[in-house]
Amino acid sequence: MNAYEQLLAIRDRLELNGASEDSIEMIDKYLARVESERDSNTNVPMTMMLKHLLRQREALDNDAVYNDLQELMEGSSRPARDPDAAPYAWEEERRPKPHSYYRQQKQKEQKGQK
Repeated sequence: MNAYEQLLAIRDRLELNGASEDSIEMIDKYLARVESERDSNTNVPMTMMLKHLLRQREALDNDAVYNDLQELMEGSSRPARDPDAAPYAWEEERRPKPHSYYRQQKQKEQKGQK
C-alpha cells in the first residue's frame, strides 16, 4: 500500500478505536499533503507510517493524538507465533559436544585407517 492508502487505513482504524478529533484532523491534514501520491506504486509499511506520524509536532504536542497513534502502533505489531512451530535459530540453546565425543570420533577414525 502506498502512503495515501496507508493513511486512509490509519484513519479508519482510528475511527474504529474511537480516537480523538485531533487525531482524525491530523491524519486528514496528511492525507491532503499526499493526495498527489494516490496512484504511486511505492510501498510504505504501516509501522513506518505510524513511526513517522508519532515523530510529528502535532503528535508530540498533544497527548491524545500521541496515545491514539501509539495504540495503533501496538496493535500493528506481528502476531504471536504458533507454539508448535520450530524455534528460530537464535532461540535454540547452544550445546557444544563434550571432549569425550571428539575422542571417540578420533578413535573410530584411527581404527578405520588400520
